[in-house]
Amino acid sequence: MLELVRKNLRFFGLFSAAAILLRLIFLLRFPGVVTDSFIYGDIAKNWLQHGVYGLSGAGEISPTYIRLPGYPAFLAFIFAIFGADRYRAVLATQIFVDLGTCFLCAAIGRRLLGPRCAKLAFILATLCPFLADYSAAALTETLEVFFTALTLHLTLRAFERGRLRDWAQCGAACAAAILLRPDGVLLLLALEAYLLARIALPKRSPGMDARSLFRVGVLVAVIALLPLAPWALRNWHV
Repeated sequence: MLELVRKNLRFFGLFSAAAILLRLIFLLRFPGVVTDSFIYGDIAKNWLQHGVYGLSGAGEISPTYIRLPGYPAFLAFIFAIFGADRYRAVLATQIFVDLGTCFLCAAIGRRLLGPRCAKLAFILATLCPFLADYSAAALTETLEVFFTALTLHLTLRAFERGRLRDWAQCGAACAAAILLRPDGVLLLLALEAYLLARIALPKRSPGMDARSLFRVGVLVAVIALLPLAPWALRNWHV
């Protein structure tokens, strides 16, 4: 992908600038800091300032599990750098996360159908109003889409290379998607279902027999679900 960008630097530079401009318009004119944003922000501030993953109310902080820890952790990171309730900094950061999603879409297109598809995928992603709109909203969607695209990209790379390290990275990206939103587990289920189908089919990936596919399926599932263990233990204890 880096080689494709170097060979088409003007193209990728132009549409990257267009992507940032479109997202800045949404940020300046239609910033989405809504009720859910403040819930995530309250959890993030209490976690950062008091070490309690909870919500403020009636002079005390009540522990909660109504939101997964992924997005509050992201907000806490931004608040630690720029200050509490700096939602503009959050939205500005999400613009560049979303730009990363555009490059991931291009990388997926290149692996599937070649350089022309990569450039078309990049155009569609950079100019997509729905992605741009969500990047200007203090909600989980921008990061969720990024890690979904990253998981798919790493899956394609893992099938090409066949290395366990690549499959482990795929599981880690899937774990991030799950920690952001509970429906992120659908991504893991889809991936595992595909691996199961490949095991059942006589034609498999080069160098990957049924045993290898089963092994990587277990590896991805374990890495993707392992970060939920401390979250579950915390909820059980609290």
